[in-house]
Amino acid sequence: MSADQLSSDQVVKEVVAQLLDLDEESLSMDQPLADIEEWDSVNALRVLVYLERELGESVDYDRFMKAELLADLSALVADVQVAR
Repeated sequence: MSADQLSSDQVVKEVVAQLLDLDEESLSMDQPLADIEEWDSVNALRVLVYLERELGESVDYDRFMKAELLADLSALVADVQVAR
């Protein structure tokens, strides 16, 4: 299924779970990124690059780096999906 067909929540959960080798069901949208043990600067950049590849569009880097929750990443992805 392409990123166009998935909700922004699904896209974020799939990407984070896949790249950080986590169970997608263990992720909640109100989860702070800092509470994800595998979340660090390197993995954050991996997620950013993977999201851009999945979406086929650039993601606002500043807004991505300010994200504190998975929901913040989902809102960012939703904005990219709407802007297309």
